[in-house]
This record gives sequence, structure tokens and C-alpha cells, in this order.
Amino acid sequence: MASSQLMDYIKIAKVHAVQLEKGQSTYIGTLHLTAHHLIFAHPDQEIWISYPTIHTVEKGLPTVHNVWPLHIRCHNFVFVALNFQSEKDVTDVYESIQKLTCIGSVEQLYAFIYTPSPAFKTTDGWQIYDPLLEYERMGVMSKSDQWRVSELNRTYTFSPTYPQLIVVPSKISDTVLQYAAKHRSKARIPALSYLHWNNMASITRSSQPMVGLKQNRSIQDEKLIEAIFMTNVPQSSSGIPVYGSTATNLIIDARPTANAMANTAVGAGTENMENYRNCKKVYSGIDNIHVMRDSLNKLVEALQEIDTKGSVNKLLLQKSGWLKHIGAVMDGAVMIVRNIHVSSSHVLVHCSDGWDRTAQLTSVAQICLDPYYRTLRGFQVLVEKEWCSFGYKFMDRCGHLSNDKNFVALSATNSAANTFANVQNKFINNKHIRETSPIFHQFLDCVFQTMQQNPKRFEFNEYFLMQLHYHVYSCQFGNFLFNCQKDRREYNATTKCASVWDFINSSKEEYLSKDYDQSLDKARGGDEGVLFPDTKAIKYWSKLFGRTDEELNSPDDNTSTPLNERMTPEMLGFGNNYAESVASAEVDHSGDERVESDPLGIGSSTLTAPPLSSAKGNNLVRAGTPTGGTQVSEGDESWQKSADNIASKFPAALSGAFGGGFVDSFNRLTMNVRDTWYASSTPSGPNSQYGEDSPFADMRTVGAAGSQNRAATLGRSNSNRRRGTADREMRSISGAPAPASTQSQNNSPSPKRSLADLTLEHEIDPLRSSGGVFRASPNGSTHSSSRSATNSRQQQAAANTSPKESVGRLTPRVASPDLSMTLPSNGAVEPCGVTVIEGPVSLVPEQPKEPLKELPHPLFVE
Repeated sequence: MASSQLMDYIKIAKVHAVQLEKGQSTYIGTLHLTAHHLIFAHPDQEIWISYPTIHTVEKGLPTVHNVWPLHIRCHNFVFVALNFQSEKDVTDVYESIQKLTCIGSVEQLYAFIYTPSPAFKTTDGWQIYDPLLEYERMGVMSKSDQWRVSELNRTYTFSPTYPQLIVVPSKISDTVLQYAAKHRSKARIPALSYLHWNNMASITRSSQPMVGLKQNRSIQDEKLIEAIFMTNVPQSSSGIPVYGSTATNLIIDARPTANAMANTAVGAGTENMENYRNCKKVYSGIDNIHVMRDSLNKLVEALQEIDTKGSVNKLLLQKSGWLKHIGAVMDGAVMIVRNIHVSSSHVLVHCSDGWDRTAQLTSVAQICLDPYYRTLRGFQVLVEKEWCSFGYKFMDRCGHLSNDKNFVALSATNSAANTFANVQNKFINNKHIRETSPIFHQFLDCVFQTMQQNPKRFEFNEYFLMQLHYHVYSCQFGNFLFNCQKDRREYNATTKCASVWDFINSSKEEYLSKDYDQSLDKARGGDEGVLFPDTKAIKYWSKLFGRTDEELNSPDDNTSTPLNERMTPEMLGFGNNYAESVASAEVDHSGDERVESDPLGIGSSTLTAPPLSSAKGNNLVRAGTPTGGTQVSEGDESWQKSADNIASKFPAALSGAFGGGFVDSFNRLTMNVRDTWYASSTPSGPNSQYGEDSPFADMRTVGAAGSQNRAATLGRSNSNRRRGTADREMRSISGAPAPASTQSQNNSPSPKRSLADLTLEHEIDPLRSSGGVFRASPNGSTHSSSRSATNSRQQQAAANTSPKESVGRLTPRVASPDLSMTLPSNGAVEPCGVTVIEGPVSLVPEQPKEPLKELPHPLFVE
């Protein structure tokens, strides 16, 4: 579409006396609307906003001064508010921007109209990446004859989202590839991405296997991966491969375990490692595009508070989880670097379709492995190879074909319409918006993190990365417009659009780093040019977000722990078969580190969380412990003992959980670990209800079979007995005469309790501790957690304790399997069946309790 046609969408081309608010500054100038840009002209400066960079536009309600605001948020984190003097002006501008932004065809984008003036100095931008030259530089067919270039996808009929040329092992024919393609999503078979210069170890990439619920397999896919992993195996003098000479090859599934398993329901899933030889699988636990999009939106909300309040809300920053996600990508990339460079082993990377998380991991790893990709031209080659040619969906992820769902116009006369618009805006289910996600932005952020830790190792500077981020959304050049290489060729982008690399290289000096020292990347000596960035030293990219480093990265607030906040089994070092992996896991019970069972280097601190109460001097009286000789432990020391107990019992709970279907196994795993969590914080000993004479005494790190049998039945032993005695307990509570057997039982020592009792006691405790009201059963009984005789002993023990001794102590709590509580003597039962507690139950003065904190669940990703 020509510019003259776009001009028809403009209802008003110029508006005078417009007030612009940006940050804490205010300007009054003239607003111009052109076919491709929104321009605010002020005597001191001009602000140009390209329409494709606009993320959302909101036409607000008039202020008390009869000013009509228009709020604009851009993808490059520019936030402006335009204030107009009349409703007609703001409506005309709003509708014009909407028409110019919400286009329906890629050929309407700015890149198909833009002509550089003056012409760029360099004109080889579209020839920056030549796949044959680049793979030859790596060593394909020059240093190693074990790889070949296949032209099976020359016409994009084999896999439309893959490049024309695919590098595969020499031993694998095109016929085998065609059969193997049926087992991979969208025919994205394992193909070579990088060949390491030092040892010919490879990084290959693919999509997920089409396993499905029936656990389908493909012999051709298995042979293809086996051939990849055999390409650099040392040979003996007789020509026989020498096995065991290198570390185990890796298949890295970039997804969380639950996400990978869930895909089996739609016919996909993850590899069954029984069918793949000489390798192991690791889950990186990187969240999907929807989580990343929500995380960035939460981060933007925190950034916008700086404009309104003058300071950033650090709590909102942390809740966004942005640094956690960046850390997850960085950790996965570092794992690849170690396996390639240190272990001389191969790595196959995939996620679901192999173009989002896979591209992040492979490209960041290559940045660290190969100094060439840290040069200005080498980085351009890397982006073209890993992102453009391998089919990253720039069109969908960046939302180039925007729509009117990003535009909200509030009505001054219809409040119901405003409410509906706000709700609709929060629950948008539009395809274009659901497909958007800051995946390439996160890649650039990871490069920035590596650069700021190694400033002398990069030829380009931070400004170069910021320019790339802007032009990914500006649609000024043809490089980042399409979803795959096939689409780029169909629209003749190389002849109709300018290349962003010509724009960059024509003013190359602006993007070169003054700190770059090429001599540090010598192939021999030192670190051999391989970087291992510290994934715990990441910070917010303040310049990209348009903020100062002090605002976002103050030392007291930037305390992110990307991995420790996400405690999943795969991040704890457990493989595909959890029972076997846990049985073979070695745990250091000192509570400091896990030993050799943690591929990502996560310490055992991930198994613990801050104690519920760390105030020293507050003696905790455990339930069921006589007051005369209480077992007292103090804050930090008690918590350390609990952490040690958890570390020793956690594997047993895991190994006992998996013995059936996926859903049942996961439910059992949840219950076992949760029960273990609560149980491990109780004292052990002959006087303890949960000590050596309880079901927990059998829960030790022993053989996998024994652990599985015991852990699978934890918390279930007393359930039937509890149901059988429910009627007797209710009669006892309501005042009815109890059988002799019940009375004698009440005089006996407190019975053992199941893990389910502990869990339920923890859940109802907030009600009980607050002196709340309990709903009675139809027969008049109430629901709580102690027998009448036990409650009497508790009150008698409290009466024998002097007030001085009771200072700082918490009221003892006792729970029994039936989860019923004796009606207090000072309680009154109302006709409606609600028991009202009019006074304290115990004679011991209660200290104010801190609200119980919800313990972080050690299984699920946030």
C-alpha cells in the first residue's frame, strides 16, 4: 500500500497546543500524524514514535480541568501521555493511530515503503549469512567429514519452517530423514546448529517428538540421534569406537517437566530414554511464551509507577519474575557450554516446536563458546542463522499485525462500558495477542548479562543491542518481519526491503565497544575464549527500560535467586525415571550442597525455606510433649535440624510416589512431599508423637523398593480407623456417655498420628489460633483436633506452670486422627449449630502469633 493510501486513514494531520507528559517532565508542542510515524515537535526536541512500536493506546476520561488524555505504551518502553483540549481532537487522533497501527497485511508495513536517504554505505546486508561458508568455518567438511549438507528442503516442502540447507550426519540418508520427520513436530528433525572448534562436539536442535499417550517410537529418529552422538567418538587403533571416553551426551528439553508431559495428551511429549542410547535427558524448566508475556507486563506495571510516584516498587519488580526467567535461560545455556567444552559431548536441544526456548539456549550458548559470535559481524551471522533461518516467528511473537484489542477507549457517559472494556482487556483471547511474547528480547537480555560481566570480550556495545531491540518492533527493515525463511522469500523481502545490517554497518563506529580486547580470546591459553557467565549476578537492563541503574538495581533489592524460587524435580537433578534417579542420588546431609547429582549446580538450599519463626528466645512447645520436661529448640538451630530431616526424607517421598499413571503419581508425589515437609519439622524421640515410635521412623533413605512401598502408603494407615471411631468421638464431644473402651483409651498415652492428620492440622490451625467460630456437625459436635482427655491434661499442665515460666511460650497444640476438638467449658452452643468461644481455652497467657506463612511447594513452577 502506498503512502498516499495510508494518508486516507488520517482524520487529523496536526494538532496544536498538545501537552506531552513523559516521566516527570511536561512539554507543550505540536503533534503531527504521518503515514508511518507519530511526531511530537517541541522547540527543544522531537519525539518520533513508529506505529508498529505502539503496544497499547488508551483514551482516558476527561480530567477536572477538562483535558482529554491519550496514554501510549510502546514496545521499546516509552510511556507518554498526550493531553488534548477538546474531545474531537483526542478522538480523531485515537482513531487515526488505530487505523495506521492495526493493519492486515505484511506488505502494509513500513519496511515495504522505506527507502534509506541517503543510501547506506554498505549493501551486503542480505548476504551476511551464507550457510555453506558458515558451516565450513565451523569445520563441516573442512575439519570433519562426519557431517554433510542435505538439500532435502530446497523447496521448503520437507519442513516449511526449516532452512533450505540442513546439516546432518554423513551416515544418515535423505530417506531416513523423511521417515524421521514423521516423529518430530512440524518435521523439525534434529539438525546441526553449531560445531565446536575445540573438539568437534555439536549442538543440534529439533522440535519435540510425537510420542503421544501410546508412547510411539521411531527407529529412524533414534538412529539419527545416535549417529549425531557418534560423530566425534574417539577410535581405537582397530577402528572400533572407544565408549566411555567422554561424558554422557545430553538431550535437553527446555520445558518444565509438567509442560512436557502434558503434551502427550495432544500426541507429542518427550523422549522415552529407554529407546535412546549413550545419552541422558535434562529438563531446563523454562516457562512458555504466555508466562514470559505476563512477566513482562508485570514488569512494565512496576516501571510505570516511577512516572506516577517517582520511585519504583521493588516488590512489584520481584513479583514479575523477570530476572528468574532470564536466569533460567542463562543456566540452561551454561549447562550446554560445560557439556560441549568441558565434557566434549554432544547436546540436542528442543522445546515444543523448537523455535522459542530452543533458539534462546542454542544462541546464548554459542555466544559463550565461540569468540566469533561476539564480534559485530559474527553476531549478525548468529541472529540470521539461529533465529531467521531456523524459523523464529518474528511476525507472531512481536505482534506486527496488531489489532484493535490493544486499543481501549473509555466512555465519559457509560461506566458499565468502561468496566466491560477493562475486563475484556485483561482477558483477551485474540490469536495475535496470545502469540506475542518477548522471546527475542530475552535473548538480547541474556547477551547483555554476559556482556556486562565480560566487557572486554565483546566487539559491540550495549547501544547495538538496544538498536536491535527497537528495530525488531519498528518494522523498518525486512529482517524481522516474517515467521520463517520461506515467508521471507515469498514476499521477496531481500529485494523489496532494506536490511538492518546495512543500517548498522554503515555507521559501524557507533556500535563498537571501546573496551574490546581481541587478544583475550586466543585459541590456546587462558580460557580459550570460552565464557562461563555467573547466572546469579544478573540484573535489570536499566537503559533498555529507560530507567537509571540506581532505580532498578540497588544492592539491597536486587537479590533474585532465579533457580531457588523454582524447585522442580528436574532442577534438583532427577532424571526421567524418578524412582531410580532418587535412589541413586547422593545427598550431603550437612545442608550445604548436593553432591554430584545436580547437573545445574543447585545446592540443597533449594530444599528449604526461611523458618516460620526465627526469633531466638521463643521456646516452641511441641504438641504432645509434657510441659514438665519439654523439648525446646531455638529458631535457627531448630530450622537447621528440620532442613536436615527434609534432606534425608525427601528422596524417599519422591521414590515412593511414582508407581502408576501420571496423574495418580503426581498426586501421590504431592502428598508425600507435603507430608514429609510438615513431619520433618517435629522433634524425634521416644516422647514424641511423630518421632521414632511413629510411622516416620520407617521413612529413611534406604533401598528404592522399600522406600517406595513405605512412602506410597504414608498418611493412609489411620484413615479407616479414624472413620470407624467418628461416631464415638462425636458422642463424647457432645456430652453423650462414651463406651468404657473409649474412656480407657482416653487415659492412655496419646496415639500415633498419620501424616494426613498433620497436614489437616496445619490447614485448620489459623482458624483455631484466631479463636474463631467453628461450625458444628448436625449432632452438635465441632471440628478441631484434640480429644477431651488430652485437652484436660493440656489445661492441667498449663495450670501447673507459673506465669513467669510461660512467658514467650506458645500454647501447646495436640492433634489426634479424628480431627475433633473437645467443646470448651466456657463455650456456648447457639441454636443454629455454631459454637461461640467466649474466652481463652488455655490458662497460659498467649503471645501474639505471627500469621502462618504458606510454605512454598517444592514441586511446581510458579
